[in-house]
Amino acid sequence: MSLDTIIEQYREAFRKHGNSPSAVFWPKGRQQLRFSRLTSHFPRDGFSVLDFGCGLAHLHRFLDVRHNNFSYTGVDLVPDFITECRKNHPDASFTLINDFRDVTGEYDYVILSGVFNMLYSPDRSTHLLMVRDTLKHLFGLTRMALSCDFMTDRVDFQGEGAFHMNEPELIDMTQRHLSPRYTIDHSYMPYEFALTVYRDQRIARPDNVYLGIQDADSPH
Repeated sequence: MSLDTIIEQYREAFRKHGNSPSAVFWPKGRQQLRFSRLTSHFPRDGFSVLDFGCGLAHLHRFLDVRHNNFSYTGVDLVPDFITECRKNHPDASFTLINDFRDVTGEYDYVILSGVFNMLYSPDRSTHLLMVRDTLKHLFGLTRMALSCDFMTDRVDFQGEGAFHMNEPELIDMTQRHLSPRYTIDHSYMPYEFALTVYRDQRIARPDNVYLGIQDADSPH
């Protein structure tokens, strides 16, 4: 499946379903749960976030209810989505891109939700290289953390054109190309999981824990 074909599928879904989760191929009721996991480490306010593959900026609406004083930037490959986002969220910044390399700047947090659920190439190894290069580039833009969700390959059925990530393969990719400090959350859905990779790798001595852990675990 080519990238142009995938873009056209999203455009057709948007024409059919309008501004709804169905337009970005999310079953009803699960989008909020995904967002809650991908943003569980966010502070209450005062942060910037890049929503890569922002779709219809449903993450912006999610954050609006739960956070204050944040800066939101959305980027996407689908022109119809960017037009709709600019109309509905004039307080945010939206950019139409052709490639992940078009994205620049610095952000406290980078979020990718559902970005890799479709194969961008019929060759899985080529798709994996794209996943690696995209995450590596975007991780270089974050000050705090990058979070991304995947469908797991521990399933009985995989749809044609769908991409299901092998978790050990992802862990190896993360450790080699991103950071040794990460979490994988497989607690919220049986067939999906979220990866969060942290920028700060400093270690507190002599405790041999990452900085900030002592404060987080100390009694109040």
